[in-house]
Amino acid sequence: MKRYIAALIGALALMAAGCGGQEEAVPSASPVEVVLALTPKEPVAGEAITFAVTVTQDGAPVNDASSVEFELWKDGQEQHATIPATLAKDGVYTAQTSFAEPGSYYVMYHVTARDFHNMQKHPFTVKAAGSDQPTSQPENHDGHGNGQAVNHEHGGEHGADHQHTSGINYHFQAADTLTANETAALTVSLTKDNQPLSKAAVRFEYWRAGEERHQFVDAAETQPGVYSASVTLPASGDYTVNVHVEKDETIHDHKEYTLHVR
Repeated sequence: MKRYIAALIGALALMAAGCGGQEEAVPSASPVEVVLALTPKEPVAGEAITFAVTVTQDGAPVNDASSVEFELWKDGQEQHATIPATLAKDGVYTAQTSFAEPGSYYVMYHVTARDFHNMQKHPFTVKAAGSDQPTSQPENHDGHGNGQAVNHEHGGEHGADHQHTSGINYHFQAADTLTANETAALTVSLTKDNQPLSKAAVRFEYWRAGEERHQFVDAAETQPGVYSASVTLPASGDYTVNVHVEKDETIHDHKEYTLHVR
């Protein structure tokens, strides 16, 4: 009996040691990397074009991105279209569409994965069918170079009115004094064509200067065209708040503001 008890105690001790040696995987703090590709490289009006992004972290494919989208618009036009992408193979997300008209276009990918949000704008040209003319890239009217990361037009300090190229007027508000680790209310009033923009999906994306990790919070419509959410900013410093606005399939917009936290 004593031998049985001793053997049992020994087995339990080995099991406990084995469990203690198993450590939970710690999420990587490395940023998620994104590379864009177009097929064909010189698309033709009326023919299919495939947009693809390869998403990696620490050199390994990311297959669990929570959202991958391509935002598309023609140079000089306010209306943007957004198409979702699906996982085609390890780390590669694709979407396919076509363009009825030749001309200069932009694509901006939006990748949200593992608490990181990547977005970058790239110009491309759609040729007319049967055209052998060399393609030329559209000019970047927002002051950013081709293929450079963009911040969707910095809105400046909070508490001011700004109209985005989509025709949406933003009025973003936060407390004049913000303190770290205290709850703060973020509010944005949205109008379009001098009317409140109601029943939109609005969320605030925010991050501290110098940090890669972004936080997201959904805003609730408290009155027509007015959206609010509460956040807790964990440390003092300068923060960027990116207001995302979506409605139906015609509006996909965003605008950035700067906050200072004591």
